[in-house]
Amino acid sequence: MMRQDIRFCELDGRRIAYATVGEGPRLVFGAKWVSHLEEEWDDPLARAFYEELGQNHLVVRYDRLGAGLSDRDLAGPPTIRRETSVLEAVLAACGTDPATIFACSCAAVVTASLAAQSPERVDKLVFFGSYVSRDDLPEVTRRSIVDFVRVNWPLAAQMLAGLILPHASGDEIAALSRHKRRAADADVAAAFLELELFSDARPFLPQVTMPTLVLHRRGDRAVPISRGRELASLLPNARFIALRGDSHLPHVDGQRELQRALAGFLDAVPVEANGDSPLSRRETEVLRLVAAGLSNREIASSLVLSEHTVHRHVANILCKLTQSSRAAAAAHATRVGYI
Repeated sequence: MMRQDIRFCELDGRRIAYATVGEGPRLVFGAKWVSHLEEEWDDPLARAFYEELGQNHLVVRYDRLGAGLSDRDLAGPPTIRRETSVLEAVLAACGTDPATIFACSCAAVVTASLAAQSPERVDKLVFFGSYVSRDDLPEVTRRSIVDFVRVNWPLAAQMLAGLILPHASGDEIAALSRHKRRAADADVAAAFLELELFSDARPFLPQVTMPTLVLHRRGDRAVPISRGRELASLLPNARFIALRGDSHLPHVDGQRELQRALAGFLDAVPVEANGDSPLSRRETEVLRLVAAGLSNREIASSLVLSEHTVHRHVANILCKLTQSSRAAAAAHATRVGYI
């Protein structure tokens, strides 16, 4: 079992708590609505998710100012500019190389803001269950949700937990609700929710040109999958993959499918021509995804190709490498340095 290492950095004299686990290139998770690093780590499913990613990456998570282990005073209404500065402070505290940022749900707008204004800090982006804006909800509905959180935080936390985990048991909903209430008080939770529900990523998206993977569960009730498709359509260099399940949390539902999609994207490196390799650049890219365990259908979705085209690439790879199976081709190519 891995242990998370909790540290603190500062922004304008206020302490931001962040946690790291694993080794390798940095994979930084954007801020959740409200979070608590210790409470989340105590969740076995969440911990297993981060530990899996930590096998090949330095996984970084943080509590935004006003929540969790960070300084709990909010010091004024949150803004996208302020939250972008918090994310930038965390990035600076844990390394200097460009990082991959994993934005779940409401973290999308701040992540897009950071990627647009400081592209040199970002290598790749992953959006999970995210959106451009919540203008699919009437303004009066958004206002009423924020007011509900502010005036009856215990009941609102339970209601929202049920939306995030629609098929969870009563104990699981109670645990998530308890986590949210311990992460922030009612006024802070309401202030952040207002920011999330009334922000819009559209001004930033044209400048977000780095490789991007957009993942969304088909049955997500908190953020409909149409919101994720819209986000992918507005990003210049994005792939969209629809996942089975209905949980709004990445560590619940379909871990094998999710980890395969992530491995094919996170572990891929820019395809450089190997003078000794008989494979084309596209064949090399396909074989890297084969080696990551993706099926032809998953590769087709990831690379925005037809399944027939992927099948043809795989057949060509087997022929060129004189191998009889996908696994053998991947193993051989890895051994001789083709991938």
